[in-house]
Amino acid sequence: MHKLSTTTLIGLAVVALIAGGLLYALAKNIEEQKILSITSFQECAEAGYPIMESYPEQCATPDGRTFINEEQQQTSNDGLGLQANGCAVAGCSGQLCVSADEAGDVVTTCEYRAEYACYKEASCEPQANGKCGWTMSNELRTCLANPPALDADLQVF
Repeated sequence: MHKLSTTTLIGLAVVALIAGGLLYALAKNIEEQKILSITSFQECAEAGYPIMESYPEQCATPDGRTFINEEQQQTSNDGLGLQANGCAVAGCSGQLCVSADEAGDVVTTCEYRAEYACYKEASCEPQANGKCGWTMSNELRTCLANPPALDADLQVF
């Protein structure tokens, strides 16, 4: 069996460290290039970066850029939110369903609660009593009973 000298072992360790450092630098460079290549909300979301719970949604890259979901265009001309059948989504976090006539007068605080995510797919429409409200589908009831967890890194602007 051939014995390696201490100098040879130290030399191999140095070569291994240098190779490891080069591989690490290459991986970081590839990751930076991946981040810099993102130019849209869709690409940001597909890359797995956080989606902010705002309306319209925004996606944030690690380098501080944000991209707005252009597919979530508001239909009202006054920036209130989605309107249909005389009802409108209102509130800073899109958590209210009110009459389109009163939507401009609604003022809410801008905090975000986990259950507000449930209203994203819910229907804001006239109810049996004639007033606007969220239609309590089975999906909405289930979501409100067990809302998705809030992301601790999530920032709302």
